[in-house]
Amino acid sequence: MLRRLLLVLLTLGAFAVMVVVRPTNAYADDPWSTVDCDQTPTAPECTVTVISAGGGDAPSGSGTTGCRDARGDAVPCYIQKWGWLGADGCYYKPVTPELAAALDKPTPPAAWYEGTCVDVTSGVVLPIVRLRVFATPPGQSLLIAEAVRRLRLPAPAIRVNPAPPAAQLLYVPTWLWLDSSSWGARSATASVPGLSVTATAKPVRVVWSTGDGRSVTCDGPGTPWRAGTDPMASSPDCGHTYDTSSGQGTFTLRATITWSVSWVGGGLSGTEPALTSTASVPLKVAESVAVNTSGGG
Repeated sequence: MLRRLLLVLLTLGAFAVMVVVRPTNAYADDPWSTVDCDQTPTAPECTVTVISAGGGDAPSGSGTTGCRDARGDAVPCYIQKWGWLGADGCYYKPVTPELAAALDKPTPPAAWYEGTCVDVTSGVVLPIVRLRVFATPPGQSLLIAEAVRRLRLPAPAIRVNPAPPAAQLLYVPTWLWLDSSSWGARSATASVPGLSVTATAKPVRVVWSTGDGRSVTCDGPGTPWRAGTDPMASSPDCGHTYDTSSGQGTFTLRATITWSVSWVGGGLSGTEPALTSTASVPLKVAESVAVNTSGGG
């Protein structure tokens, strides 16, 4: 087995030592790699198409984005000869069956990939081959990252009762909630010919910083206050009461939504780190003034 692995690696290494070629004829047998992405940035091999879908009253739209190297130069996202651009700037494709048989078998869906490090701008192929295990194929990872980056998460649309500029009263419950326009799933789909990935963000909770040194965590957007509700009644799920320990004046009320992020595409699915969006409003707090209505002298 060791001799077999060494033979495969020596063969692979010999293949990796390539000459410096001029960009004009670099990889001439590969139609994907003859495109100068700085000159034709909208070429299919240079761009990822992204479609964003809103939720509630949020807008949606579409656009394209390109891949870039460490210098910031536009480069192809995919080169047929070498595969997909990885986060390290090298291009990766699955190893040959012969090499895969000589390597330790990772737990599916992880697999071995062969990386070629190439300076697309100059046409220089570095004399190095990288062997890496990816749980998610490099091309799919690229699309996942782009779809997540293009998620359009709304800032929380803060609502309270009583509504500003009216002041919140000490010891009178303040209802906190978010307008429906800022609560609901958002998604974005990134695609290249033959492969698409959709990332979806869902709101899971909102943390309210009430400005008086306290915070309130709510598992939903909160319940809107309705006219006719007892003004001394507390919100059933999301509210705060200012008291004398808070003092009076103008406070900053801040709401931060945490979004869970998942993706699906190419027969695989997974999750990404949570995202947040935040907004704040000034809120006046005052002491209620009792009014004598007895009519006595």
